Amino acid sequence: MADIPKALTYRGIPVWRHAVIIQWALQIVSAIIAVSLVAWFFFNIAGSIQERDIPYGFSFLSREYQTPIGEHFLPYESSDSFLYALIVAAVNTIVVAVLGVGLATLLGILIGVARLSSSWILSKLMLAYIEFFRNVPLLVQLLFWFFIVLTLPPVREGYVLFSRIYVNNAGISFPGLVGGNLQAVGVWVGLAAASIALGALVHHLLSWREDRTGKASYPLLAGIAVAAAGGAAAWLVVGSFTGEAPLVISSPEPHGRFGRIAGGVTLRAGLLVLLVGLVIYTSAFIAEIVRAGIQSVGRGQIEASRALGLSGIDSLRQVTFPQALRVIIPPLISQYLNLTKNSSLGGAVGYTDLTNVAITMTQTAPAISIFMLIMLSYLVMSLTWSLIGNLYNRRMRIVGA
Repeated sequence: MADIPKALTYRGIPVWRHAVIIQWALQIVSAIIAVSLVAWFFFNIAGSIQERDIPYGFSFLSREYQTPIGEHFLPYESSDSFLYALIVAAVNTIVVAVLGVGLATLLGILIGVARLSSSWILSKLMLAYIEFFRNVPLLVQLLFWFFIVLTLPPVREGYVLFSRIYVNNAGISFPGLVGGNLQAVGVWVGLAAASIALGALVHHLLSWREDRTGKASYPLLAGIAVAAAGGAAAWLVVGSFTGEAPLVISSPEPHGRFGRIAGGVTLRAGLLVLLVGLVIYTSAFIAEIVRAGIQSVGRGQIEASRALGLSGIDSLRQVTFPQALRVIIPPLISQYLNLTKNSSLGGAVGYTDLTNVAITMTQTAPAISIFMLIMLSYLVMSLTWSLIGNLYNRRMRIVGA
């Protein structure tokens, strides 16, 4: 057999027979094919757009939107630009996503733990909840809750609970903290966030000291105390400089001949229905993830914790659940992504989320450009949830190593 030139070998093995070289070559070829197909797809789209004179571009973003947005958490006027309207709509979606994730996680954990209860009735009830709500399409559930809200009496004839809570087909109004001075609120929120960060640092340092010395340092209580003290001090400082509290308690009251509710905090029907639907639907999936995660922990771990005198709740909180988190976190993040993307159904129940506003914008602006921005927005939200989950999962692995 003739000698093979050294340039055609890798570590003494011919390149056409070396497993590593073959794998790299296949990956490079696959990447070239994938990029070529994507480029071909987009070039064809661009060609079709030009041939059919379909409008595109992003110059419309600086124009006035001139369309009201029914519900918004940021200040908004119809004279604001398309870009700002998209930001307002994105904040609406983010608020629903964050609230939905928090509530669905809490409810899902409770249902998942109850699913493993020794009580036969409780366990079967939770099983029925899970199987029903995760197998009925989300849109159907949203419409069901929407029509339930529509059956409530109108504003003037709504229910009044404890003389402070108003329930009607427009939503629920209740007393709450509202901002008196936006600048003061912003300063206080910044200082409060710094106090929370300081409390977290104190918690970390005291936990490290407790682990090193074995002396009780009460890191959780100390961290909460520092954060609370800092927030209270910031409140006093901001109040003394501005002459008014950053937040004031406002109570809802009916006004005018139609009895419109003014003041307080109002959860409008669209937001309420969307939140209820998303939380109930997603919590059914989270409950199964939690159940599977807890059952993945060895039985010996639970028996050892009980032998040490821990109660069932303490054993779950200190032994079982921390170990189950390694299994729970990855699929849990997938549910967070699904909840965020499912919030795009808000338009079906009258909530002005990002997708709903985008559809309205297509009447006066290029649809292709708008939906490119919408897809990019949802991509950023999803990648943010993935980043948070991956960082937390990595931390859990380091702690458990």
